[in-house]
Amino acid sequence: MPRHNERTANNALADTLRAMMHGCNIRSESTQTIAGHSGLQPDILITAANRVPVVIEAEFMPAAEVEQDAAKRLGFEAAGAVRKIEAVIALRYPEGIEYADDLDAEIADARLSYCVLTAVDSRYPLPNLPPEGEGTYGGASPLRGKELYEGEGLYDRFPESGWLQGSASDVADLARLVSVPQSVVDEAASVLERGIERAVGVLDEVASLTPAAAREIADLLGMTDVPQTRRMACAVVANAMVFHDRIAILHPQILALNRLWNSDADNPQDKVANAWDAILKINYWPIFAVARDILNLLPSYSAARILGELRETAQRINSTGANFGHDLTGRIFQRLIVDRKYLATFYTLPASAALLARLAVAKLQNTPSPKSSSPSCPSMSNPSIDWSDPAAIAKLRVGDFACGTGALLSAVYEQLALRHEHAGGEPSALHTAMMEEVLYGCDVMPSAIHITGSTLSGRQPNVGYGNSRLYAMRYGRQSDGTVAIGSLELLQSSSIQTLFNMSDPAMRTGSTGEETAAQVEAEIRDEGFDLVIMNPPFTRAGSDWEGIDRAEDAIKQFRGLGTSLDTQKAMSRRLKDFTKDTCYHGYAGIASAFTALGHSKLKAGGVLALVLPLTAAVGLSWNKFRQMLAENYTDISVLSIAANGRDMSFSSDTEMAECLIVARKLREGEKSSSKAVFTSFNRRPQGFAHAAALAAEIGNTASVRGVEDGPYGGTPLAVGDEKAGEMLSAPYSKEGAAWAAVRLSDYSLAQTAHA
Repeated sequence: MPRHNERTANNALADTLRAMMHGCNIRSESTQTIAGHSGLQPDILITAANRVPVVIEAEFMPAAEVEQDAAKRLGFEAAGAVRKIEAVIALRYPEGIEYADDLDAEIADARLSYCVLTAVDSRYPLPNLPPEGEGTYGGASPLRGKELYEGEGLYDRFPESGWLQGSASDVADLARLVSVPQSVVDEAASVLERGIERAVGVLDEVASLTPAAAREIADLLGMTDVPQTRRMACAVVANAMVFHDRIAILHPQILALNRLWNSDADNPQDKVANAWDAILKINYWPIFAVARDILNLLPSYSAARILGELRETAQRINSTGANFGHDLTGRIFQRLIVDRKYLATFYTLPASAALLARLAVAKLQNTPSPKSSSPSCPSMSNPSIDWSDPAAIAKLRVGDFACGTGALLSAVYEQLALRHEHAGGEPSALHTAMMEEVLYGCDVMPSAIHITGSTLSGRQPNVGYGNSRLYAMRYGRQSDGTVAIGSLELLQSSSIQTLFNMSDPAMRTGSTGEETAAQVEAEIRDEGFDLVIMNPPFTRAGSDWEGIDRAEDAIKQFRGLGTSLDTQKAMSRRLKDFTKDTCYHGYAGIASAFTALGHSKLKAGGVLALVLPLTAAVGLSWNKFRQMLAENYTDISVLSIAANGRDMSFSSDTEMAECLIVARKLREGEKSSSKAVFTSFNRRPQGFAHAAALAAEIGNTASVRGVEDGPYGGTPLAVGDEKAGEMLSAPYSKEGAAWAAVRLSDYSLAQTAHA
C-alpha cells in the first residue's frame, strides 16, 4: 500500500477547509507566502479581510516537532496581509492516515488533535496583561519565558498542556476564532469607554444649563433624565460613529468622519445629521435612527464638542481592526448602566453566550424544520435542518424576550451562520432573512435594542434588509393611565403594542416627536418559536406588598426606570394576573415569569435555553419551574460551576452562582427521557476557544455515567490535559423536587448519597 507524504495530506486538509470557510483565502504548501522570506513555507496559510493571518503546521504522528515549528511562524508577516501572524495551530494527523486509500475522505472524517499558539505582545509588561479569561483565547495564562521566534515576544498555548480533539470543522471553527485577537477587542473596548465618559461630561453640562434638552433626550430613550441615561445616549451616538466609517468604505457617497468637518466652525451637527439621513436612505435603521434623533436634540455647541470627542474615539477603534462580532458596545453599555441593581440586566459574558448558543443549536438540529406557514402547526416530516439551504434556515424562529444588548441573539446568529458555512454556504446569504424574519429581540430599554440592532447588523454591514424583529417594550405607567410590564405582556397576548421598531423606515419618518415614539403592533405568537434563549432578570419582590407601606423596597422587581411605588404595585398586580397557572413564583422572582413566557412561545420540538440563578435548580420557590420541565421537556441539560467568587457565574457582576439549562420541548406523542445530564465545570468558560472546546467535549460524549453507577465519579470532561469538569446522568422528579447534582466538583459524592 503506497504511503502518502505530509505535503499531500496538507493539501487534502486545505481542500476540506476551503469548503467550510467561505471568504477565506487558503493556501497550502506554497512558497512566497511569508513576506521577505521566500524560503519559509507554512503548511497551510489562512487569510481573510479584516482578520489576522492564521497558519496551520501539521505532521503525522508522533509529530515530535510540530509545536516547535508552529512557534517559529509567529511574528512574521503573511504576503498581502496587513497584520503579522499572531496565531498558529499545531496539528497532528491520526496514526495510520498516511496509508488511507481515499486520503480526502479520511481527513474529512478524521479525529484530529491540535493546539493553538497565540502571540502575546511583548511591548506590554507582564503585570499589565489582561486578567485570566478576559484577554486570552482559551483562558490559559501566558507561558512566561517562552520567546517568540527571534525574541519578538511571548506566546500563549491553548490548551496549556495536552491536545484538543476534533474534526476538520472544529479546526475551521478554531481558525476563525483566533483570527480576531482578543487583545485588540479589549483595547477597542477601553478606548470606547473612555470616549463615552468624556462625551458624558459635556452632556452633563447640557443637563445643567439646558435641562429641557436633556429631558427630551431621556424621553426619546424612554427613561428619566439621570446620569445613566446620559451615558446610554452617548453610547448610542458613539456606536453610530464607529459604524459610520465602516459604511463609508462600502458606500462611496457617504463621506468618512474625517472628511465631514475640519473644525467646530463647520457646524458638525448638521454635517453628521445629514450624513446619517443619507445612510438611513440606504438602511441601517437600528444603528442610526435613535442616534440621529439624539444628535438633533443637542444644542449646537454641545453637539460639536461631543462629536469631536467621539470622532477621535471612533477612528481609534476602527484603526484597531476590532469588529462588532465581539460585541464591543454591548460590553461598554453594561458598564454604564447604574440601574442594573433593579432591572438586573446582568450582561451574559461573551464566552458564556457562545457556550449556551452552541449547546442550544446542537439540540435544535433534531427539531422539526417547519414547512407550514402556521407557527402552531409545524411539519413533522423533516426531523432535521438542511444547513446548506438558506431557505430552511430562514424558516427558523429564535426569540430572546429579555435581550439586553443582544449577546445571546448574536451568539445564536453566529452558530447558525457557522453551520451554514461548514455545509458549504455563504453566510452573507442568510443576513437579510436573519434580520427580517429569524431573530426576535425584546427589551424595555430602547437604547439596549439599539445596541442589539447594531451588533446583529454589524455581522454583515454591507447587506441591507427591511424591517427587523427588535422591539422596545412598553414599561411602567402609560399616558392613558394604564401600566405595562415589558415583554411579560406577551404572557396574555400574541399581538402587542410596542414603543417603536427602530429598524422600520415606515415607522420612523420624523426625527423626533410622535413619529419617533409611535406605537407598533408586534406579532409574537404562542408556540411559534424553534428556539427561545434568554438570560432573564433575576430580581424578585422584596416582600409581599399587600397590607404594608414600606416605600422603596416593596416591589423591587419593578423599581427600574424611575417607576413610583404606586406604579410598582399596579405592575405587580398585573404580573400576578398574567401568571396564573404558570411556573411563576413571587419568591423565585421575575425570572420565573420569563421562563413561563419562553415555554408559552416555544413550539413542540423547540429548544429552551436559559441562564438562571442556581436557585432555579434547588430552590423551593422554583419547584413549579422544574415540574414544568419534567412534564413538558426531554433531553434536559443542566450546567453549573463548582467554583467560588466571580467564577461561579456565567454573567458579569451578578456575584451569585448561576446555571445554564437547555431542554427540548416534547413533540406530540413523545415521552420524556426522565433523566437529565448534569455538567459541573471547574471554572466558567474562559474565552471563545475554551467555550468551543467545552461544547465539543459535551457533544462528543457518547455515554454519560449515571448516579447509580458509583461511586466512581461522573464522566470526565477534558480540555487538553486539564480536567474541565464532570458529567452525570440522574433522574428528576415529576413533582419538581430539587436537582441535587449541581455545582459538585466530584460526582462520586452524588453517587454515594444516592446509594
